[in-house]
Amino acid sequence: MHEQHFLLSAKARSLSIPQVAEWDEETVFKAFRDMRWAKTGGEPCCPQCGSVAHYFSKRRRQWRCKDCGHTYSVTSGTWLHSTNLPLKTILFAITLLADGAKGISACQLMRYLGVQYKTAFTLYHKLRSALLATRHDQPAMKGEVQADGAYLNPYSRPANKAEDRPEKDIKSSMQKVCILVIRQIGEEGDGANRTLTYKIPTENAKDIRHHVEDNVQRGANVVTDEHPAYGNLAINFKHTRVNHKICYCGPNGENTNQAESFFARFRRMLKGQIHKVSPDYLNYYANEVAYREDTRRWDNGRIAFDMMRRMLTLDGESPFRGYWSRTNVSPAVATDDEPAGLAAAA
Repeated sequence: MHEQHFLLSAKARSLSIPQVAEWDEETVFKAFRDMRWAKTGGEPCCPQCGSVAHYFSKRRRQWRCKDCGHTYSVTSGTWLHSTNLPLKTILFAITLLADGAKGISACQLMRYLGVQYKTAFTLYHKLRSALLATRHDQPAMKGEVQADGAYLNPYSRPANKAEDRPEKDIKSSMQKVCILVIRQIGEEGDGANRTLTYKIPTENAKDIRHHVEDNVQRGANVVTDEHPAYGNLAINFKHTRVNHKICYCGPNGENTNQAESFFARFRRMLKGQIHKVSPDYLNYYANEVAYREDTRRWDNGRIAFDMMRRMLTLDGESPFRGYWSRTNVSPAVATDDEPAGLAAAA
């Protein structure tokens, strides 16, 4: 008898939309406080000076610091700063996003919440950017690590008439984008337990070596395919290659199945949910899939509150604040882990 899949088990269900709908405003407000100020047990701290001394306005649900006079709310100074959405609506949205194993589209989120498309799109991208900004809160990878790259190109609709279509050997003029995935393999049978993704111009030795050396302990066993761009990894790592032209699994069981599994889920997300992605933001989508892969054995309540905590504990402003007015966001938002010039080249 086969063991029941985790997503079909009761352990995967700890939070539901009907359950959230029954929560009153005070319960939702307390949940946000506990996530925002987890280190102080939900006790508010001024985002300006850090003081816990304050006055509280029950009607406006805001605090005024006794030391510096700054007025702040539960979302002030976070990546949800100045949002006009009710807290319960935000919690609804995050619960829906936590339930989507391959994500959902902004149009779906718009209809579920009864908000404008711009509102749903911006909220979702604030979450994606928060997941990307907090992904390095773990030690370097060790043991067996699989690395692979895949090209994801925008779809180019062919011309109606055959004589207007380019020959097959002519390269597409569409921008070519490569996603590099690095996955740490857990105990036998558990699959991968940590995933990192990077957008690189091509599957080249320089970028691959930079990202692998930056995230993997020296001496780890890095498993890749036969692509020559991975050849330099043998300098600092035990490098195992699987020649896919001959076989997908080597004589000792070596393979890149976990990296291929990531790309399979990513492609299903792009084709079935998102449909169209700008190359400028592809890294956000790739990292979202990486997060979903790493939390695939978490219950949905844990995922939802972890997503919310990441948005509420990041200082400063989300790069997607003011996105539609173009007051704050750059088309290609650079991250600290990208080599210089990569974002500009995207």
